Amino acid sequence: MTPEDNITMQYQQLQQQLQMLMMQKEQYRMQFAEIKKADDELKTAKGDIFKAAGMILIKSEKSQVKNDLATQKETIEVRLKSFEKQESILKARLTEIQAKLMESFKSKGASAK
Repeated sequence: MTPEDNITMQYQQLQQQLQMLMMQKEQYRMQFAEIKKADDELKTAKGDIFKAAGMILIKSEKSQVKNDLATQKETIEVRLKSFEKQESILKARLTEIQAKLMESFKSKGASAK
C-alpha cells in the first residue's frame, strides 16, 4: 500500500465519521425542537397534564414535567455542543489530509513529467 493510498483511506474514514456525526447531530436537533415545542405547549396547558411513558400516557404534575423537559433540554444542549466541537476537529483534520493529498498528487504529476 502506497502512502497516498493510506492518506486516501484516512480521508475517506474521516468523511464517514463526519457524516455519521452530522446525522447524530441532526437527530439531537430534532429532539431539541420537540422538547422546545412540548415546553411551549406546557406553558399554555390548562387542566390535567399527561406524559408519555413508552406506549402509555401517565397523568403528571405540570411542575415535574417542566423540570423533566428542562433537564432533557440541558442534556441535549451539552451533546450538541460536543458534536459541534467534534465536527470542527474532524473538518480541520479533513482539510489537513486534503492538503497532503493535493501535495502528493502535485509531486507525482511533477515527477511524471
